[in-house]
Amino acid sequence: MIKILIDEDACVGCELCVDECPTDVFEFNEEKKIPEVVKEKECFGCLSCSEICPADAITHEDIIHSEDYYHDEENIRLASKLAVDVPLPNTPSDSAHKAAALEDLGIRLLSMASIFRQTLGGSLPAVGTMAGRTLATQLPRYRVPQSMQEALDIAVQQFTPAWDLEPEYDGGSKLSIKVKNCFVRELCGEEGIELGGDLCILFYNYLAGYTGKLGNARLKLLESCPGPKECKYEVEVFIRK
Repeated sequence: MIKILIDEDACVGCELCVDECPTDVFEFNEEKKIPEVVKEKECFGCLSCSEICPADAITHEDIIHSEDYYHDEENIRLASKLAVDVPLPNTPSDSAHKAAALEDLGIRLLSMASIFRQTLGGSLPAVGTMAGRTLATQLPRYRVPQSMQEALDIAVQQFTPAWDLEPEYDGGSKLSIKVKNCFVRELCGEEGIELGGDLCILFYNYLAGYTGKLGNARLKLLESCPGPKECKYEVEVFIRK
């Protein structure tokens, strides 16, 4: 069973972990002004609480963490020259092939989101976050990103062309992310799905998990503004010390 440890001396009593936990593991003690673990057996290891904690006051035991791998474009180009006999992945080339691939992916995403919502309910954001973190750790990398801005730059490149991201980061705690071209928005339009629903929740938390892991930061969504041509997210950034 996963064990959750809270450093009471480090805790600042912000209650973010209480609000973030999808399975209500925590309860805030108003007298002590700290969270307490009241449903430890309900923890399934999404790490949302430790990721959002600005004081690094929450740790977990008996949980397996994935390893981090790093790369940069120069090394990738060098590796491709050396590995001349290694087959490349089967990627869509013509427009018809790409359209068919996107349609297939869209159906899979819709089905997956529906299943997650029915089985996990409020845990849907945690699923997206975990998926994003997994992507960040499993893509091979030879160099650790040195800042949150560098992590955002990598995300812009990585998510293209499915998502056209325009992040504006002040270098501290304020981050705005505009999403122009968006595969999810197109899919919602074609299927008559209202923006801001389960697919949008999965997408944002996937992005937050990915950039947060790369940038060694926690991201808290303050406001989400979906739109027919552009979506915008206002985010608070907590850089890990």
